Amino acid sequence: MGKNSTVLFKEERKIQILRLLEEDQRVEVADLSRRFNVSEDTIRRDLRDLEGQGLILKTHGGALKHVAAPRTFENRLEHAAHLKLLIGEAAAGLVEAGDCVLVDSGTTALSLARSLKVSRAKILTNSLDVAQVISSNPNFELIVLGGRWDPLHQLVGSVTVEQLSRYRVDKVFLGMPGLDSRHGITVPSEEEAAVKRAMIQIGQQVIALADHTKLGEVAFAYVAPASAIDILVTDDTADLGSFSNLDWKVIRARTEAAAAL
Repeated sequence: MGKNSTVLFKEERKIQILRLLEEDQRVEVADLSRRFNVSEDTIRRDLRDLEGQGLILKTHGGALKHVAAPRTFENRLEHAAHLKLLIGEAAAGLVEAGDCVLVDSGTTALSLARSLKVSRAKILTNSLDVAQVISSNPNFELIVLGGRWDPLHQLVGSVTVEQLSRYRVDKVFLGMPGLDSRHGITVPSEEEAAVKRAMIQIGQQVIALADHTKLGEVAFAYVAPASAIDILVTDDTADLGSFSNLDWKVIRARTEAAAAL
């Protein structure tokens, strides 16, 4: 499989689509589906998102560059980063003094780590970024999982899965590359899927961290059904209609500041 067909995160894929439009002014759904090794329906959702942000003009079977886009490429990235920050802050409020928690890798989980206000807690993580933040607070006990280094997913592999089986935690905070009512929790790689399954198994509560762009997204590797989640922390623009049959507690981060970007 060539480099262009590698499965990407949704935001990474949309960035690549924008770059292709900068070069060629036009893209086609069928070509993008082959290029990114995802379904045409997935590409259509990406194009709808980009059109909703005023970055492209959708056409029958593809899209054109929006020559008068109201939000720049940099603004769009800042908007996504701000949502992750707000969701991480909201999730940090769920950690109570004395809790033993697992914090997944990813930018939203990193925001959670930076936002922790409890006096003491035990933190288990496979993210070196999260570990660096937690290690700066002497009130937190830190356990860093071993495994194979993956620049995108931090520490993964059979060693990580085996180590996870030794622990039980009060709360598991999971990043969500893809969360769909029918296809459940999905991620780009099989190794990451195995690690996330092991994380779910050791937690009394599973707390999903997902902004609205991750809802309805389906990635390559299956992790677990959406019903494995106990609490969803998302932004207040998320449409949860397709998840209405699930017995979730939902916490919505207030995003007025993000909407103003």
